[in-house]
Amino acid sequence: MYTSVKRAVHMAKYGVTSETYTNVTQFHKLLSEENVSMRFMPIIHLPDGETLGWEALARGPVDSLFESPAMLFKYAEETDSVFRLEHICRKRAMDQLRYLKPSQKLFINLDPRAIDDPYLLRGEVFSQIEQFGLNPHNIVLEITERHAISNYAVFRKIIEEYRKKGYLIAVDDAGAGYSSLESITEIYPDFIKLDMSLIRNVDVDPIKQALLETFVQFANKVGCKIIAEGIETQRELETLMEVGVAYGQGYYLGRPDKGMTHVRGEALNFLRFMQEKRTSGREEPLLFTPAMSEILVKTICMDKQERVRRVHEIFEQNQRIESVVVLEKGKPIGLVMRFQLYQILGGQYGIALYYERPVSQVMNANPLTVDRDDKLDEVARQAMARDSHHLYDVVIITGEEKEYLGIVTVQSLLDKMASIKLEMASSANPLTGLPGNIQIERELNKRIKQKESQVVIYCDLDRFKWFNDRYGFEVGDQIIVRTANLLKEAVRCYGSATDFVGHIGGDDFIVITQESCAAELVSFLINAFSPYYIDIYEKRRMGDGSVLSMSMAGVRLTPGRYANVEAIAERAAFVKKLAKELPGTIFLDEWDCAADDVHTASQG
Repeated sequence: MYTSVKRAVHMAKYGVTSETYTNVTQFHKLLSEENVSMRFMPIIHLPDGETLGWEALARGPVDSLFESPAMLFKYAEETDSVFRLEHICRKRAMDQLRYLKPSQKLFINLDPRAIDDPYLLRGEVFSQIEQFGLNPHNIVLEITERHAISNYAVFRKIIEEYRKKGYLIAVDDAGAGYSSLESITEIYPDFIKLDMSLIRNVDVDPIKQALLETFVQFANKVGCKIIAEGIETQRELETLMEVGVAYGQGYYLGRPDKGMTHVRGEALNFLRFMQEKRTSGREEPLLFTPAMSEILVKTICMDKQERVRRVHEIFEQNQRIESVVVLEKGKPIGLVMRFQLYQILGGQYGIALYYERPVSQVMNANPLTVDRDDKLDEVARQAMARDSHHLYDVVIITGEEKEYLGIVTVQSLLDKMASIKLEMASSANPLTGLPGNIQIERELNKRIKQKESQVVIYCDLDRFKWFNDRYGFEVGDQIIVRTANLLKEAVRCYGSATDFVGHIGGDDFIVITQESCAAELVSFLINAFSPYYIDIYEKRRMGDGSVLSMSMAGVRLTPGRYANVEAIAERAAFVKKLAKELPGTIFLDEWDCAADDVHTASQG
C-alpha cells in the first residue's frame, strides 16, 4: 500500500506524459523485479599483495539508464527508495559468500539513512553465513559519510547491534562530503576508508601526504586499519606504502568485476618488487628467538558438536580460562574467546538463539594457527596484523601432523619479545650494535642441530692494532663500524634471509651463511674490502701506503660434524692462523688447508 501511494505521488508530481515519470516507472519496475547485479572490487594488503576482501558495488541493467550506480541511487533518493534498493544490493552481495575464504572479507555499503536492516540483524543471513563455514566477522559494513548523521544516539545504538552480531564496521569516504572526525569517534570503526579525493595525485602533493600520515598515526593509536580508495597509478601506490597505508583498492590494483578477481599482474609484480626491496634493505641482525613449543600452555578443548551452554559453563566456573579450542579428530578447527562469547550471548536474543546450538556456530573458524617450530618474532608479527576484533585472541600451536599442542597468549608473546630485545640490547656490541658473544654462541648451537650445510666465516682485521695506535681510537672505531657495515652489506646483497652477522669483539667478526651463498659473498668481501676504507685513508692523509686487510677463515658446518661450539672455534682458530700468514685480504676454506687452493686479492 505504501509503495502504491508513493507511486501515485510521483505520478501527480511529474505528470504521466513526462520523461521523468517514464524513468521513475522503469525504476519502480527494476525494484519490483530486483533487477540489480553486483560487481566486486578487490581490496589488497599492500605489504604482500594478498587480497583482504572485496567491496560489493551495485549495477543496474546493462545498456539502461540505471546501469550507472550514480543514476541508480539518484532515482532511489528521488523516490524515497534508498532502503529498498540497498536491501536488494545486500542480498545480491551475500550470494557470493560461497566464494569467500575464512580469512577474507566482503565489504557491503550501508547508508546511514537506511541502516536498520532486519535482513542483516534478524534474518536467515546467519544460517547462510554458517553454511559456507564463515561468521559475521567476514562481513564489513561500510557506513558512507556522504550524508550527515542526524541522530548519533539512535545511530550508535544500531551500530552496537551490528557489533553484537559480530559484523565489522568501516567508515567509507573519509575525507569527503560531510566527513568529520566526530563520526569516526562515534562509530569507532575497524576500518577507515579514505576517499579517492585524498589519494588522487598524492605522490606530488605534500599536503595530502602529511594528511595521510596523520590518518595512519591516528588509526594505529585507536586500533583500526586504513584503506586507501581510488589508487590509479604506480606512483600513488608507492607513496601510500611509504607513508604506511596498509590496504588499498583502485583501478591500478583491480577493477570491479562479476567474480572475485585478485590483484592485477602489473600491480602484483610491483608489490613483490617493493616486498623484496624491504627485505633486502633490512639492517637489523636476526634476533635469537625461541620456537613456539618453548612457551606454549594448555587450555580447555572440546568437540565441535558440544553445546554453547557447555562453553558458557566452563567460563563461568573458572574465571582464569579465557579461551576454548574446538577440535575435530584432534585437530583445531576453531576458537572461542570468553569476551567474544559473552558479546554474542549478551545480545537481545543471544541466549535464545545460540545457547543450545553447537559451539561450531559461534566459534572463530579461522583462528591464527602456527607450527610449534615457528619463530616467536614471526608469530608475533602475524598476531598483531589481525583485525582489531581478534587482536588479542590466543594463538593455537600445532605439531607435525597439525594436531593440537597448546596455545600462546598475545601477552606472553609480547612479554617474551620484550625480554629478548632487552637481552639483545644488553649483550650486543655497543659500537656496532651487532649480536655479541651470547647470541653468537646460541646461534652456533642452533645451527649445529640444523640439517642444511652452512659455512661459518671468522673475520679478523690485519694490523688493526697498528692503525689504532698510530691514528687514534676515533679512527679505530671508524674502521670497526665500517667493517660491520661491509659484512652486513655482503649478507644483504649475496646472502640468504637466515644469514647471521655477529661481533665477537675488537676486530673479530663472524658471518654464518648458507653453503650455496658462500662463494659470492666471499668474492664480494675480497673485492670490496680495500675501496671501502679509501675515504678514511684520504681524510687522515695516510700517505705511507699502509692499508688494511682482512683474514677470513671458513669452517664447513655440515650435519653431525660438530658436537659443540668449542669444536667449531678450535677448528676456526687453526684455519685463521694459516690465513693470517698469507698477504692481503684472503679467504681460506678449511678444505683448502690440505691443498694450496687459496683465494686472494692483491691489496694496495
